[in-house]
Amino acid sequence: MSDTPSDSDELPEPMTEAPPHSARDDERYAHLSLGDGEVVIYDREDPETWLQSDFAVEIGA
Repeated sequence: MSDTPSDSDELPEPMTEAPPHSARDDERYAHLSLGDGEVVIYDREDPETWLQSDFAVEIGA
């Protein structure tokens, strides 16, 4: 088995619309601002799901 894609590998269809958003989504995810300027965003329902960054970009700028 290889991780290299072959010509026969199919790519998924691109999403044409945004996934539904609910007020519950706003309560599900949270963030921690660390003292060294890094931010951790995590899923309150699945503690194994998180991301950490030391760089941020404003959305909609």
